[in-house]
Amino acid sequence: MKLMMVARRYPPDVRSGTETVFENLYQQARTRHEVRLVVGYRSSRSLVPPEALAVDLRGANKAVSWAKLWTAARQEARRFRPQAVLGNSIEVPHVGVPTACIVHDLNFGGGDRGLVTRAKERFYKIRSRKLDAVVTVSNAARLSLAEAGMDDSRLHVIHNGVDIDTFKPTDGPRPAGDEGVVHFAYPSRILPGKGQHIAIDALARLRREYKKRAKLTIVGAASDTIFLDQLKIQAYQQPVEFHTDVPRIAPFYQAADVILFPTLMEEGFGFTAVDGMSSGKPIIWSDQPAVREATGGLGFPVPQGDVEAMRDAMMTLMDDPELRARVGAEGRKFVVERYSWPQVWGRYERLLGGML
Repeated sequence: MKLMMVARRYPPDVRSGTETVFENLYQQARTRHEVRLVVGYRSSRSLVPPEALAVDLRGANKAVSWAKLWTAARQEARRFRPQAVLGNSIEVPHVGVPTACIVHDLNFGGGDRGLVTRAKERFYKIRSRKLDAVVTVSNAARLSLAEAGMDDSRLHVIHNGVDIDTFKPTDGPRPAGDEGVVHFAYPSRILPGKGQHIAIDALARLRREYKKRAKLTIVGAASDTIFLDQLKIQAYQQPVEFHTDVPRIAPFYQAADVILFPTLMEEGFGFTAVDGMSSGKPIIWSDQPAVREATGGLGFPVPQGDVEAMRDAMMTLMDDPELRARVGAEGRKFVVERYSWPQVWGRYERLLGGML
């Protein structure tokens, strides 16, 4: 198959769960097919693959970015003549061949449905009519897209993959003086909708004898620096440390005993939870449909925004290392059986082949 893949953002120039998904799909596709990658960059050309057709989007607003990417993709399609196109954003242009697009969710980085969000949903609805298929990453996300007005007959669910060789259990040495300390970690983009303040609040409410042997690490891209400053104030004199914009996040999963995921967003999948499961860790997660689907219900769901329920789950796991180990092993097994990238690419391959 001759396949053109198009994305406005690509790692490591821009890195979040959605970009990482597309990067892994590209690496799988290029081992099996003739693939042309068309991507934008906002920081440096050197931060996207050298073989890609790279579109300079530095300083451009969203409308200009879309226009530049559209133009580049159309021109490349005339040269490359793909049999199919796979895009990682709804604005991928239709170039006269079967075209599919991935839509991960409709939360747009926030937790509410204001006027701007509703306008974006209308845009997605209109754009989706030009596509042959819209891939979404959970049945819960599919329901949300259908409720937003997208044609359900064009929607296809393919769960995201996990790099099970990177996110894997390890038995590395513990830092000196950490004997008896239970390490919690929340790896995620740092912004209000992800609920890092919930994790810090839950830690702060631990009973004194528990807090003496607890530690929380907040790690991820600082998408909202004002919120990050607020979190640091909230965490003052609490056993909390911050690591922002780290080059590799897997070691933070592996160094933890428990992963927290108190997101306030309507997630499409829940990478923090599933990457943590792949790393062999028990997860305390906000109970919502997409995360429940992605985890298979394994781990410790708590009502969304319920700080005391999260605190109680944290204390339960602190008291029972055997429970932590058993739930972590169950999670790893679940992920390996369902979410390896070769398995996931095979599902995309069948969809794209069926469009030809």
